[in-house]
Amino acid sequence: MTALKKRARALEDEFAHNETLMFRAQARRNALLGFWAASAMHRMDGERYSHELVAADVAAPDGAYERIRSDFRTAGVRCSDEDLRERMVTLLKDVAREMRGF
Repeated sequence: MTALKKRARALEDEFAHNETLMFRAQARRNALLGFWAASAMHRMDGERYSHELVAADVAAPDGAYERIRSDFRTAGVRCSDEDLRERMVTLLKDVAREMRGF
């Protein structure tokens, strides 16, 4: 294998690793978001709801966000789009720190 091919392979491996980490981080973030949202809606099934949000995000891009927006509207919970997005970003940062061991 030539040096160029080795370098290309290393970059591909790094990309795949980073994508896997991002997927795991987003899944963990969505689970935590589900517990928070379930609490805000006074639902007793926080664990089930958090699993549903993880699945919703896998099924469709931004699925967790759309699901929470819809569920909040139905439950009468007031939360602006900006506040929800900010919470999602904050949770993702927290999960990333957790994964790095900080």
